[in-house]
Amino acid sequence: MSSSSSQRPNQPLLLGLVGGSVVLLMVLMIFSGNGRAQQENPALVEQTVNVLPVKYQNTFAKRYRAMGRVESTSQAMVGFERAGRVADVLVEDGQRVNRGDLLARLDTKRIDAQLLEAQAALELATAEARLASISEKRVVSLVRSKLESPQRLDEAKEANNIAQARLAQIQAQLDTLTLELEKSTILAPYTADIVARVVDAGAVVNIGQPIFEIANNATLSARIALPPEVAGTLQIGELYDLRIGDAAVRGQLLTIGSQRNLRTRTVDTVFSVNANAVTLVGDLIAVDLAIELNQFGVWVPISALANGVRGMWNVYVVGNEGATQVATRAVEIIYSDGERAFITGALQDGDLLVIGGTHRFVARQNVSARVSDIAPNITQ
Repeated sequence: MSSSSSQRPNQPLLLGLVGGSVVLLMVLMIFSGNGRAQQENPALVEQTVNVLPVKYQNTFAKRYRAMGRVESTSQAMVGFERAGRVADVLVEDGQRVNRGDLLARLDTKRIDAQLLEAQAALELATAEARLASISEKRVVSLVRSKLESPQRLDEAKEANNIAQARLAQIQAQLDTLTLELEKSTILAPYTADIVARVVDAGAVVNIGQPIFEIANNATLSARIALPPEVAGTLQIGELYDLRIGDAAVRGQLLTIGSQRNLRTRTVDTVFSVNANAVTLVGDLIAVDLAIELNQFGVWVPISALANGVRGMWNVYVVGNEGATQVATRAVEIIYSDGERAFITGALQDGDLLVIGGTHRFVARQNVSARVSDIAPNITQ
């Protein structure tokens, strides 16, 4: 009896728990149904998106960057014009020299001795020539006075000619030795820096063997190899944008090569570069060009592109500004500079192109379109 009465109070509690569970299950089913309905009908979800009016153009500017090196406009390897032993080297690496400065000289003891000998011979030949000339004049006078025969006059004239020829010969030998003495020195051909000293004093060198490498670093140029079709768009005398590391400089185009490099299939272009503390011979330098190409298409930001199929790309467009649905269009990328892409495809002038967040969309999704204010920066 007591056992039956103790079980009765638990029955209402059990009924309440069962009823609450049923209600909770129904609520969960309702919310689950709503979520599934929204997933099956994306048009119910509306987002605000930035759009850009499509504007086709017939040409576009393709950015092109090429690398080259800074070089001196005057650079040379210099040496002696005769063989011999190097007596003195008067300059060091990195030293600045002016035109005509003495850089090095050879041992000239042998030439000095030959010069002394030639000078003595010249003095003797000069005296003999002078005596022969005086003798000829005297014989001429005696012949006129009938005191000498014509044969004696002929002998005096020939003796004078021989003396003059001997004098000319000795003078020529002296001039040759003087020239050899001049070739025994190296003078700076122009104001320049000593890039490298190749030999030291005491070395025996051959004719033309490099002794110094010199460069006039006051005026620099940039040699950059370009494809012929790109070089052909440039104008000699025009200024172009150059970069040395992070520094931007302007350079004037000086020359365009007329011969193609057989290995690289390029032609050399030379730009002037302002010499300063930042710019050194051998630095890497880049030229940034904008090449105008004939191609029908439209510029869009990279963020407007979504992956398509078979190597194609998709973009999303909306019909009108305001609340509407998005639609996909297949496009092809003609060129991209990393921030923008020049595309062509199933687009019409005036289409409102979605320019961001394309990964969140599905076909026929409702959106609220808003024209972006970045259009001028994208389409130019």
